[in-house]
Amino acid sequence: MLTVTILVLSSIVILGCGKGDHDDHDEHGEAQTFIEPQSYTEAVSVIHHQLEKIEKLIDTRQLGKVHAQAAVIRDVANDLAKLAAKKNSGVPGSALRKINLTAKDLGAKFGPIDEAGDSGNLAGTRKVYDEMVALFETLEQYAEPDHEDH
Repeated sequence: MLTVTILVLSSIVILGCGKGDHDDHDEHGEAQTFIEPQSYTEAVSVIHHQLEKIEKLIDTRQLGKVHAQAAVIRDVANDLAKLAAKKNSGVPGSALRKINLTAKDLGAKFGPIDEAGDSGNLAGTRKVYDEMVALFETLEQYAEPDHEDH
């Protein structure tokens, strides 16, 4: 577990906002750094950590900063099906369709959580966050348990 955490922290990739995102980094927080995951399990770990950060932001009512954390989740979720389909991913072929659809749904939560956070809607932000957690739990089922970082 510690090895995965060290690996995640040692290879940093700077993530900027995508084309459709807001350009106002002051309102949304700084661009987040993260390792570009090389495996399905690493990607699940990155998403897990970002969800924890979002939960803390919600708990401390720093809703305007949710954007940057959710952007990482969106970007990692966009690559999740490709990582799951890699040889030796540990993901059964029968789960690939479910992972693909769930990852797309998770990535699509970026807009709603960003909008709720920007408007200061605590209940709305919490609702979308809870939906993201439920989707994540489905994806987490297929990660290698001995590599998860909890």
